[in-house]
Amino acid sequence: MTEHDTLAFLLSLAMLLTSARFLGELARRAGLPLVVGELSAGIVLGPTVLGRIAPVAQAWLFGTSASTPAKMLDGYTTVAVVLLLVVAGVEVNLGIVRKRGKSAFYTSILGILMPLGGGVLLGFLLPDSDLVHPERRVLFAIFIGVALSISALPVIAKTLLDLGIFKTDIGLLVMAAAMINDLLGWLAFSVLLAPMQGGRTDFGAVARTVAITIAFVAACLIVGRPVFDRVLRQIEKNHETAPRRVLSLVVLLALFGASLTQAIGIHAVFGGFIVGIMVGDSQHLKEHNRATVHEFVTSIFAPVFFASLGLHADFASAFDLRLCTLVFLVATAAKVVGGTLGSRLGGFRWRQSLSIGFGLNARGAMEIILALLAMEAGLIKVQLFVALVVMALATSIFSGPMMKWLLRGDEDEEAIAALLRRGAWVPDLRAQTASEAIEELANALTEQLGEKKAMALQAVLEREATASTGLGDQVAVPHASIEGLQKPLMALGVSRLGVDFNSVDGRPANVIFLLLMPPRQYEEEVRILAGIARAVIAEASREKLLRAATLEEALVILGAEPSAARPPRSRRASLADI
Repeated sequence: MTEHDTLAFLLSLAMLLTSARFLGELARRAGLPLVVGELSAGIVLGPTVLGRIAPVAQAWLFGTSASTPAKMLDGYTTVAVVLLLVVAGVEVNLGIVRKRGKSAFYTSILGILMPLGGGVLLGFLLPDSDLVHPERRVLFAIFIGVALSISALPVIAKTLLDLGIFKTDIGLLVMAAAMINDLLGWLAFSVLLAPMQGGRTDFGAVARTVAITIAFVAACLIVGRPVFDRVLRQIEKNHETAPRRVLSLVVLLALFGASLTQAIGIHAVFGGFIVGIMVGDSQHLKEHNRATVHEFVTSIFAPVFFASLGLHADFASAFDLRLCTLVFLVATAAKVVGGTLGSRLGGFRWRQSLSIGFGLNARGAMEIILALLAMEAGLIKVQLFVALVVMALATSIFSGPMMKWLLRGDEDEEAIAALLRRGAWVPDLRAQTASEAIEELANALTEQLGEKKAMALQAVLEREATASTGLGDQVAVPHASIEGLQKPLMALGVSRLGVDFNSVDGRPANVIFLLLMPPRQYEEEVRILAGIARAVIAEASREKLLRAATLEEALVILGAEPSAARPPRSRRASLADI
């Protein structure tokens, strides 16, 4: 390394991170995914813009692909993409997948098979001019199918959180189906990597790759997970040092896991993904520590990786409208139709099923990573790489608005008031744990539930064990669907000391809503949860609730007038208000 190499590397890294963070925040404020701004930063600094305006400066800053600064930057982005896959793996909650059962199975399988079939068909129909090696068309077609079948867990999770439906049945089903999609998709891609990189397509090589992949996954999930769980339990005892220790441990495990898979012939990113699943499935991983890992990766490493993508291609000259349109239409139609039919078979109504299909259609980061790996392996041309990037961004952008539109509904402004008057109000919860708080609120509904109380309590506790309902900002909404229940029931409890509901921000919940729903009333559940979110979004409202002495005082704070004769309101609220 020369002094110029060191200077060029540090300056290029600083430029990429600064521009990616700046444009990413602009994109977020405009309601777009961060990745849109981060990728735009690379396009501006790459051959597309800066290379045309000031080619000498662009070449000095980023060099050629064979230069030392470029190789150093490639090393940084390799670590970044491994950690990005760790974050995606952490989002995979195997408990949620098991709980969703038939619905998740149908939704995920059809959500995989239809894009897989559509992608393979597209790969066989494209002319030879679109292929790097026409003689490898079968491998090319399989890659396109796998690439179109994978969803983007981080993007989907963010979309559901923005809509306020992450903890609902629809939200959990979308997440469960996306988890299965990604798990099967990355397994399939790991099998493709060997023939992609070396041209080996014999069945013996494929069988060995499959066997090694399965052995690695089994070792991590069967042996590694309980060991990590015990270590994490010791770390979590010290709340002050736990976040940084958890972060260090996760990064170390990711690097070792990625090194192992790289050594045995499977790409390093797959090792990161499996380590992420192993970590995320631990019952002792607190939500705020999970958020710490996520913020670290998405603030420091992810922006540089996505910005660096713009350095790999001239997006203006490589943009092929025909190819971009074909890839987008096939990917969207196949994924939406597959997800819709699958969730319909799982018991959802058509409108809800369609919203689930669009929820699964978000591709984002995962598709871009696959496209880059395939281009680096010499399987696809830069034009198809650009088409896959455009498709990933477009599907990520309109996934949320389509879900919001499909789940829209008229808001009954008396909903929370009516539920609480029919339910229960506990102004001074004595519980010290989440399970105790749920039981205390369920006991307050004894008269309304009758013989269903035990069943209701068990259902809520089981759901809480699968996915915590701490929303952050001192609010928790434990809820579940109860067989035989005719109308929704709600109990509101206030805890002065707070109860740990494993929320993302790590703060205890002081305001706790217990919501019991009749089976399959998904739109009603979304509407009620959205109403709760609006009612307690202001910190002043939560503080007043802690001092409320009567139910009527609480209703006034929540925005419902105590008088039964309320003036009519012309405004209609919807999910757009969240």
